[in-house]
Amino acid sequence: MKYELIITRTQPPCGGKDPRTHEFRSVATDDPVAYVKQNEGELAHDVHMEVSDDGKGTITVEFKSGEQHVTYEFTEE
Repeated sequence: MKYELIITRTQPPCGGKDPRTHEFRSVATDDPVAYVKQNEGELAHDVHMEVSDDGKGTITVEFKSGEQHVTYEFTEE
């Protein structure tokens, strides 16, 4: 499937900077969770990921990497 992907990384506030960064991609994958694991090369293999599917074409994968909260939001194109 083809998805529009938004990757949001949130870290603790620091020096008045916005603690969030956003990255936008267009990706093709049959397994969003496998895509996240492949894309996050330094991520521990046993990291807990929460996966939700809204039933309307959006799949969200959330996890914590170090001090960052990371969200991958896949929306069908």
